[in-house]
Amino acid sequence: MTTRAVISSDSRKASPIRPFLHVGGIASLSPQMLAKYSTTINLIAGFRISAPAQMRVVHIPLDDDDSQDLSAYWATVFQIIDEERKAKGRVLLLCAMGISRSATFAIAYLMCIEKLNLHDAYKEVQRHRNIICPNIGFFKQMIELELKFYGRNTVQIIEPMPGVPVADVVWKELYDEMLESMDSKDRHLLRGLHTSASTSAIPEPCSPTDDSTLDSSGARPIRKSVSKTSVIRSSRGPREDVQQTRRRLLWKSPVAEDGRGSAGSTGQSPQSSASSLSHEDELPLAKLTLN
Repeated sequence: MTTRAVISSDSRKASPIRPFLHVGGIASLSPQMLAKYSTTINLIAGFRISAPAQMRVVHIPLDDDDSQDLSAYWATVFQIIDEERKAKGRVLLLCAMGISRSATFAIAYLMCIEKLNLHDAYKEVQRHRNIICPNIGFFKQMIELELKFYGRNTVQIIEPMPGVPVADVVWKELYDEMLESMDSKDRHLLRGLHTSASTSAIPEPCSPTDDSTLDSSGARPIRKSVSKTSVIRSSRGPREDVQQTRRRLLWKSPVAEDGRGSAGSTGQSPQSSASSLSHEDELPLAKLTLN
């Protein structure tokens, strides 16, 4: 996201990333708009929406904060989106402005389900909604997710200025825009900063194994789940097999409505479990378990 993109964008409209997957903010909420969707995934903590009775609303209360842990929710969101795709429905990923939380899950879906790398998934979502800008903590978690899925990374966290971490794919956009608006002297200084940033990448994605430690960029650690359950368990040991991670992440974290464990423990399939969510369901971390 660049300043120019924000100014020129009409954020009141939701953006179709795929025919079955849209991203939007609360400014786009209206009865006419909501009527287009079979499911809305509300990603805003402390915010409820009034929706048509026929529409399913799933509430996943998240803060747009770089310490917010998303790992327990990846599989659930992917599962709901994929159910709607198969049923020829339409999902709205909703956050405050359609910039960070909803964009992050759209990017991660393209990366994990459609098998785009992180760089290409980010660019694809940005192509349809040019104001997206996941916060640095969300980028770190997507970088970790890409590494676990594919064993390599296509996006890195860099520091164009000391103590200012940013995803390299975002910095490139900001750099190009700033370069266009500067005179020759300032361009020379900015090029020096850009060169320095390109050689100061932080290659290791965040791996929040200890709440008392900071990540490699000096930022706050990712907040841990009280329930101690997550879709991806980071460890200091050897990385698990990529295919094992894919299987474990995608379809083995169904929602347990009664909080007593995964759907597998009640004899339900992942799809039937997610399909039986009530009209508006709160999905706290404690209700997401992993086989």
